[in-house]
Amino acid sequence: MAAPLTIAILGATGDLGSHLLCAISEHPRAQDVRLRILTRPTSAEKAHNVVAQYPTLYVTVHAIDYSGTELGLHAALHGVDVVLSAVRDDSDLTRQDVKHSGLLPGFLAQDTVARAAKAAGVRLFVPSEYGSPTHLMSLDSDSYVVGKRFHQELLREFQLPYLLVYSGSFPEIEPAATPLPQQSAEAPIALGEPPFETTRAHLASYVIELLLDRGVDSVAGGIYVLRGLRRDRAIVFAETGKMSGFWTV
Repeated sequence: MAAPLTIAILGATGDLGSHLLCAISEHPRAQDVRLRILTRPTSAEKAHNVVAQYPTLYVTVHAIDYSGTELGLHAALHGVDVVLSAVRDDSDLTRQDVKHSGLLPGFLAQDTVARAAKAAGVRLFVPSEYGSPTHLMSLDSDSYVVGKRFHQELLREFQLPYLLVYSGSFPEIEPAATPLPQQSAEAPIALGEPPFETTRAHLASYVIELLLDRGVDSVAGGIYVLRGLRRDRAIVFAETGKMSGFWTV
């Protein structure tokens, strides 16, 4: 029997976070996972409502004031194996308000959690990447997402093992998720066979499979890219009846 794995999720009330909970609940090792949901006090009620949808999971909710003392955060991370971040921009700030994405409240909280994770002895940190690759981006880049690159440097400074997962952009109007194709190093799946669109549900399943099937130590330091077969607007329109707002990061 595999040892229980304790995962702290940051941003569980967002679009991707709810899919992560679903992916864990559907995984064969779901009963081996202990979950801790980190959320701001203002989002605690929403977090409780989200986790209530998964009564079979072992999960606790921890309301954290990221701008205050880190004592509560240290306690919440004690004994955690993996911090899985799904933070996004949930503020009203724009590119005119902040120089880069790393200065947004959610990503500042991610920095704070990383510091506490190092002190708590967390084995692996999965930062909120998931869009286009940033690990080769210059630190003096004027790209708005260079904040993600700064966070990687912070993890290196802390010598905190981390995992990067990229998926490219998501369809804003997401088709119904199909099963994630199965593959292995011995029998890789050819591109588009079977075809699937990279949705948040696919990404969540992929991340959880990496952690639970391959193992924390095996994926530490890894860089993984999940890409489905991109389909044109006409196909998505036929499936959803909607055409506008096609891709989003």
